[in-house]
Amino acid sequence: MPQDRQNDIPRIRTFETDIESRKKSGISPSEMVAKRETFIEAESKKNIKKIITIAVLVLVGGGVAFGFFKYFAKTESAVKETPKTTQIGKPFIKADLEKAVTDSPSLISAIKQELAIPRKLDSLLFFLTPYTLKEFGELANIKIPELLIQSAHPSFNIFIAYSIESSSVVLLIKTEDFEKTYSLLLSWEKDMWQSFVPFLNAEDITNIKQFSFGDEIIRNNDSRVLKNSNNKSIIAYSIFNKEFVVIATSREGLSLVLRRLIASPPK
Repeated sequence: MPQDRQNDIPRIRTFETDIESRKKSGISPSEMVAKRETFIEAESKKNIKKIITIAVLVLVGGGVAFGFFKYFAKTESAVKETPKTTQIGKPFIKADLEKAVTDSPSLISAIKQELAIPRKLDSLLFFLTPYTLKEFGELANIKIPELLIQSAHPSFNIFIAYSIESSSVVLLIKTEDFEKTYSLLLSWEKDMWQSFVPFLNAEDITNIKQFSFGDEIIRNNDSRVLKNSNNKSIIAYSIFNKEFVVIATSREGLSLVLRRLIASPPK
């Protein structure tokens, strides 16, 4: 091959050619190797810094994203949260009618008004109220024994039971201590009727001396019934399934609530 053609062919770069070129430039092979190592080390440090920077950015970005997620999740939860109802206890049994009364002065008058309204036979009206058993006793001036209140769950129900002879007030109370509650009810018998005077007819309580409680089986439940001299029931109570105290201002009212408890026991 002619000499001028050989000069035109580019030489392949190798480590030997680098050394040869460094020799021409006055740099020794050891210096060249040291510079190459320095260069490699510098590039490695740059790559490590890049990796650290990227990792920090990822962490920061993740933290910001998580913060936004928590914020919007909390906001969405607050929007979806339903307002808390003021009712202490939902009805333990199904009622045919419901009436909400949140104004304390109106509660007793509302109960008395409903007692005077004729409604469908064997129907129940449930009063939706925000009061505990203790608060209701204070509002209605019912002297509920303190120990009974302590052994009872705050949730309780107020019903109006409509029967053939008359309408009656019925309290449905969940007890947490059957033995203590039964004993307290027996002790309360001596003046229980006085506590329910606001919901009793004046003519039914004229001869107090002849009042006395007696045992009865109502809806296959042991019950206690107070009658007047005309054999009319004034107060009746029972404890259903050793858990629910039913106090009514008539035997018929007690029977109606017991029937519904038997048909659909509260869970």
